[in-house]
Amino acid sequence: MSKLKRSSSDGKNIYTQNKSNLKTVKWTPYVIFNSIYKVCANLFLLILIGGFLLATLLGGFGIGYFAGLVKDEPVPSKNELKNSLYSMNQSSTVYFAGGESLGSLNADTLRTVIQYDQVTPHVVDALISTEDENFYQHNGIVPKAFIRASAQEFLGSASSSGGSTLTQQLVKNQLLSNETSFERKAKEMLLSFRVEKTLTKKQILEAYLNVVSFGRNTNGQNIAGIEAAAQGVFGKKAKDLNIAQSAYLAGMPQNPYAYTPFLITGEVKKDADLQYGFQRQKYVLKRMKEEKKITEQEYRNALKFNLKQSFVERISKPDVEYPFLTKEVENRAVDILKYELAKKDKVSAQELDETPILNDEYTALANDKVRNEGYKIQTTINKPIFDKMNEIKDNPYYYSYDRPAEVEGKTVNLQQEVGVMLKENETGKIIAFVGGRDYEKSQNNHVTQTRRSPGSTMKPLVAYAPAIEYGVTTPETMLLDKRFDVNGYSPENYAREEFGQITTRMALINSFNLSTLRLYSSIQDRKPWEFLDKMHINIPDNQKPNLSLPLGATDMTLEDDVDGFSTFANKGNYQESYMIESIKDNSGKTIYKHQAAPERVFSDATAYIMTDMLRGVLDTGSAYQLKGTFQFNQDWAGKTGTAENGTDSLFIAYNPKVTLGIWMGYDKLIPFDEENHYQLKLWRDINNSITAVDPEQMGVNEQFSKPDSVETRKICQITNSPNGSCNQGEPAADSLVWKNTDLSNKTIDDSRVLNRLGNKIDSNVKAKISPKSPIADQFNKLRGQNKKSEDKTQ
Repeated sequence: MSKLKRSSSDGKNIYTQNKSNLKTVKWTPYVIFNSIYKVCANLFLLILIGGFLLATLLGGFGIGYFAGLVKDEPVPSKNELKNSLYSMNQSSTVYFAGGESLGSLNADTLRTVIQYDQVTPHVVDALISTEDENFYQHNGIVPKAFIRASAQEFLGSASSSGGSTLTQQLVKNQLLSNETSFERKAKEMLLSFRVEKTLTKKQILEAYLNVVSFGRNTNGQNIAGIEAAAQGVFGKKAKDLNIAQSAYLAGMPQNPYAYTPFLITGEVKKDADLQYGFQRQKYVLKRMKEEKKITEQEYRNALKFNLKQSFVERISKPDVEYPFLTKEVENRAVDILKYELAKKDKVSAQELDETPILNDEYTALANDKVRNEGYKIQTTINKPIFDKMNEIKDNPYYYSYDRPAEVEGKTVNLQQEVGVMLKENETGKIIAFVGGRDYEKSQNNHVTQTRRSPGSTMKPLVAYAPAIEYGVTTPETMLLDKRFDVNGYSPENYAREEFGQITTRMALINSFNLSTLRLYSSIQDRKPWEFLDKMHINIPDNQKPNLSLPLGATDMTLEDDVDGFSTFANKGNYQESYMIESIKDNSGKTIYKHQAAPERVFSDATAYIMTDMLRGVLDTGSAYQLKGTFQFNQDWAGKTGTAENGTDSLFIAYNPKVTLGIWMGYDKLIPFDEENHYQLKLWRDINNSITAVDPEQMGVNEQFSKPDSVETRKICQITNSPNGSCNQGEPAADSLVWKNTDLSNKTIDDSRVLNRLGNKIDSNVKAKISPKSPIADQFNKLRGQNKKSEDKTQ
């Protein structure tokens, strides 16, 4: 107690003493200044120490917090990181056979990946000046931005800092989500450090310029990457942009859809809305000048440049300019890739075809890749021929008038449609085609998708060629053209006449139905439709045995028909038609290359004998109107076809080099005035026009040559026996034959003879044969022969 009193007393004494001392101090200016200085110095020292401790605390918290946020972030290898940064959706590009670009296929976002050296330096200067002036000095992040962000997170600030480097922006676009949390920011910074150690500055800029969005192009499509932006906004390559245009595009990534000049419709925005982008461009130009990337004069010239007038009006869009071709290439590319993708997963083609779920899965995957993986698709299409062919078909002169039809419960007027296909025989290349008249009115590809009756173009494929192959007949062997009735089926010739005893050649080139079906009935038990199977012409099994099959009593595509006739042209070898030569990925690696695989269907002898007969179709046969109309020396053989009731008309012809086929009709089964031979007129003019474009491709001056397997021998025309063993009065003639031709001695009563003449469908055949009557081999002789018969009966 006493100690406390003593202490208190001492304190009072000290206070009293100090107070007394203060009173005795002489407060001169020096004393006042010195006292204030000591107090401020001590206070500053205390603040500095406190600030250091606080900064250390905050820094430690930031680093610890940062470490905690990224501790689970996997460390990608350099290759993984580089692949991820360069992995981006890219539009696939299609090329014509000559190397001309058709354009990019439809994708959610159009992008063309290019290299750093393919970009004008003005774009790089504008970008760095505006977005990251310290790009070449920092290592991925600016430290003060990190500290600022840490403090904001610690203090719970509602606002967040910007100022990301270009490297950070690249990482955010390619490696991270759009989440705005500090955890994502921390990962962004960590990955930015790694990117800077993995890529060069040029590589970072290259990736960035290919990644970022630039709003819309002049067609209203979403675009990304500087090349798509340059072409989509100004119609230029990125390397050709001037300073003003470079600054305009470099400013876009900050807010692409506000600064883009185009609406989703492709129309240019109103002037007031364009100002957002124009003001942004002026800011970019100012920064370029401040960073000494451009001179004062260049700055002024760029400000004067009229951006609006330099906008491109429209860029080529494949699905607009070449809609049928674009869609066909897409479909074929998807079909190819689904099998390639399945093969990688060890799924067989058969398993894929037989499992609908698998097929749908790989089709969807292939479709996505075709649109977004940046493939280079090389086609077989000859652009000059394709363009000329489609130019000719646009003339309305070649078509019948529009006709009413019911479509989805409504009556509409349908225009007559057309499909044309040109195929190179030996390789199978589809050189050109016409899918239809107007894609907006009908999206059906009338070459590859429309399945209709082939009419009489089926006769050579399933009746005459098999009969020659089996050795049943020869061009000069007799057929019987007389009516018959099989269980109520009583077919007629087109002219509603019967022509009696005629040669096989004449029956074929004039497309007589009665004689054809009698011949066909004799080989039905050998399943001649198997030749169609070999040519990949798929028809339902229940239609194959029908007697009317040679008259076109089934449906198939024009492509099927052309494939069949090109088999004759290719010496009896079927060569699959194809349109895609190769597919390469965006690195240039070939992932698909077409491999030709010819398949033997008919002997070269049968192919030549058929060709020799079918030449006559264009001379005196059903396409006689074409005689003398060709402007070039071409060795054509072909066949017309008309569906029952006149709903479809066709003409397929081939020479040693190519096969050219045409189909005409309506999208509904509507009869039309096919007797006007619209298909022959259009086929003729297309042929003459495209031959003028590329005579070599169109087989000018090339001739079919007779193979050693074919020889000429005199035969007995009714019995098909060798000359010298003919029945009494039986005529004989020189004919092409080959080793399979049945030239054994036969009488008229022989079942092989009677069957060829239709005994299996007409038991009264023998009574209808007149051995001493002439066998017509020309139409004028036939007319004269029939007239004599009529005179005798009068």
